[in-house]
Amino acid sequence: MLCVIAKLDGAATEKLQALRSLAFPPGEAGLPLHGHITLATYVGKEEARFLEACRELLRDAPAFSVRYGRLEVLEETSILAALPEPSPELEALHRRIAAAFPADLDLWTGTERWRAHTTLYYSPEAGLESLHRRMETAFTPFTAHISAVEFSRVLESGYEILGAVKLSG
Repeated sequence: MLCVIAKLDGAATEKLQALRSLAFPPGEAGLPLHGHITLATYVGKEEARFLEACRELLRDAPAFSVRYGRLEVLEETSILAALPEPSPELEALHRRIAAAFPADLDLWTGTERWRAHTTLYYSPEAGLESLHRRMETAFTPFTAHISAVEFSRVLESGYEILGAVKLSG
């Protein structure tokens, strides 16, 4: 499985990491947050063709910013997430990839179901609502800059970055 992710700038990633760490005892929050918004998850068989096509689709895309306005529990996927406000630039990147590979994206990143977010915590068993309330007390809206799109392979132990496209501007 390959993911195409809009990479958040370092300051935004640090804000989200600090927010996430407020809800957990030290050392319990897991791996450091890799600040991103997943644009597409490819489950097809022609990975090299997919990566090359995505590089071409993203070649002229401009850098942009998104504003994170709220936190929410997404019950269908058992995650606590930070949600950016609607962004024409972010949605355009998603649409480019989804239109080119409509049958090869997973259930959650297909055109109708995709929802821009950054996962802060995943757990089907945890009381996500109580974690949400704890994080919400410290949350203030902020802006994140996106100047690159990364490609990563999902592994059992995490992920492997395969490359990136720098957005123009």
